[in-house]
Amino acid sequence: MSPEDSLHIDRLTLAVVTTVPDDHPERAVFEPFPVHAWVVHHADGPILFDTGIGFGNSWIDEHYRPRITPLVDALNEISLKPDDIVAVVVSHLHFDHCGQLGEVSAPVYVQRTEYEASKEVGYTVPEWAEVTEDRLRLVDGDQEIATGIRLLSTPGHTPGHQSVVVETTNGRVLLAGQCAFRAEELREKIVSKSNLHNETWADAALASLERVRQLAPIVVHLSHDTEVVTLEG
Repeated sequence: MSPEDSLHIDRLTLAVVTTVPDDHPERAVFEPFPVHAWVVHHADGPILFDTGIGFGNSWIDEHYRPRITPLVDALNEISLKPDDIVAVVVSHLHFDHCGQLGEVSAPVYVQRTEYEASKEVGYTVPEWAEVTEDRLRLVDGDQEIATGIRLLSTPGHTPGHQSVVVETTNGRVLLAGQCAFRAEELREKIVSKSNLHNETWADAALASLERVRQLAPIVVHLSHDTEVVTLEG
């Protein structure tokens, strides 16, 4: 049996964000949104994509009021333990995607550009984004990390945002993280200004959406939208 034959994916909901700061660009139209992560069940072992929001940061708790599910509990729901995870891929290092990295001990794959950007003051919660040198796997662009599992550079939301391409027996599945915030943005190739690192990244964000579409996945998963996206044309 090839590794692809055993591939299947579980989506985890690690938090629900119930508010945003007053200066957030979408404050006026805000609706609570999920924070998803995924486990790709591979022959080499389970691969985790993103780790949700961490605990104990008073500023995050006050301004986002997240309802957090511990990663350990979410893994337990699919009969896994943190030590079962053989690799972690982080879409990007914003606080809501790297918050529970400390709960697992596996190697962490992150784009070098993202790792460097995360050092900027205010970019993230530093202690949540911290990865020890022995675990850190810096990536430059696209890279296959296991048979049927490929990292795809999709900058725009952040300088080093990455997605994961999963080749299954049923077709190609794309875990696109926050390449788009809402399903309709991906379907219609709409670059939302509020989802950009800054306005200079608009072209890169559009190119990333196009990369996702050109791969012709059977479905696309996004970090903050419950809809599993099917693309046409």
